[in-house]
Amino acid sequence: MENLLHIMLKETELNVDLKVKPLQLGADCMWLVYFESVVNFQETIEFIWNSGITPSSPFSDICNHLTGNKWSESQMKELHQGRVAVLDTNGESAFSFQGKPTNLSRGINSPDTEYMPLAPAIAFTEPLAANIGLLRKAVNSQFLIAEGFTFAGDSTKKASIIYHAQRVDKELLKQIRSCLQQASNRELKNDQNLTQILGFNRLDIIPPYYKTELPLQATSSLMEGRVLLFIDGEPIAYVLPFLFNDLIALEWDKQLPLLIMLGLRCLRLLSLIIALLAPGLYVALVSVNPETLRIELALSVASSRIGIPLPTFLEMLLLIIVSEISIEATQRLPKVIGASVTLTSGIVLGTAIVDAKLVSSLVIIVLSISVTANFAFPNYLNSLIIRKMKIGILILSGMLGVFGMFAGFIAICFYVCGLERFGIPFMSFLDSRRLGQPSIK
Repeated sequence: MENLLHIMLKETELNVDLKVKPLQLGADCMWLVYFESVVNFQETIEFIWNSGITPSSPFSDICNHLTGNKWSESQMKELHQGRVAVLDTNGESAFSFQGKPTNLSRGINSPDTEYMPLAPAIAFTEPLAANIGLLRKAVNSQFLIAEGFTFAGDSTKKASIIYHAQRVDKELLKQIRSCLQQASNRELKNDQNLTQILGFNRLDIIPPYYKTELPLQATSSLMEGRVLLFIDGEPIAYVLPFLFNDLIALEWDKQLPLLIMLGLRCLRLLSLIIALLAPGLYVALVSVNPETLRIELALSVASSRIGIPLPTFLEMLLLIIVSEISIEATQRLPKVIGASVTLTSGIVLGTAIVDAKLVSSLVIIVLSISVTANFAFPNYLNSLIIRKMKIGILILSGMLGVFGMFAGFIAICFYVCGLERFGIPFMSFLDSRRLGQPSIK
């Protein structure tokens, strides 16, 4: 077998942050191998000196004092996780122990995409332990369980599922745990990988989870009997499963009087319907079924379209595409200029396109109402689903008129009513099954 010391010295030529340093331990001079980007060298040295090693300690005793495990070059991946390898004087044998980590994390900040007035200004962060700590502080219960999982693909990724032992749906927990255990040797790099790991098709329009960066919202879902999934390095919680109620309801709503809370949620439900149907309804009434309009309204629409070269369907489709491009572009801009660019481009583009007689002013009004309704939902990511579905309804409306619009809407209703995730209906608030009931033992 090739000498471990020589192998590690060759590795330092490829990895600038891999260090091999001599250190007098016990009676011999040994070699420490570690990545300085993830290991704090000074704190690790202090830990070694405080572990009870004496000048007469042999190599095996040093391993026991540091709670080490036998190590070889095939276990190089362990060093990426903050472990330190100790090689004997000749580099023939080695063991590894957990080094002291370098602080790579940021502090707890306020949420970026989910704003709730008068709510705690904290959001999840990247380190897994910090996110679990935020939940434990919020729930403060002995029944809060955090199970760990490791995904070992090209890179090792740690994850954890969090649940309340007395409130969790047992069948839901069993299925999620089984999926994650069976995927321990798979890659987990993105949401598409996660969707496949959970046993669903990545082409599904509605994912099996929704994301939140708010501990308040995650805690509420936890107490309803659902399961949270945290992935190390991601500043969000995955709530399993995703339910229709998540589109219109927030835990923060309960800070308001009951009637105001119900009115606010009804307003969001109305916004969902408007966002879905407004563009398709306009196209259907103007271009396919104009006979359904009152004569006064038909004359008003006709006068606004004088000189417009494009059909109504192409007008609306063109503007929806432009608005989607604008929304996606402003999501990537720095906050200090994003709002001003959105306002300027919206006013300038809207005014110019109407003055150029490319589209009618009514199309701009209908599109503005639909786009504004998109952002009445609690979570920006939730609005993506509605934004994509409304394009399908628009196409059907352009081909079949009002009949096509209602056919598309009914098809969506059938789809969501038949959707089940982990045996729980997506429209579970219409079902007799109740999540969050304390378990009977």
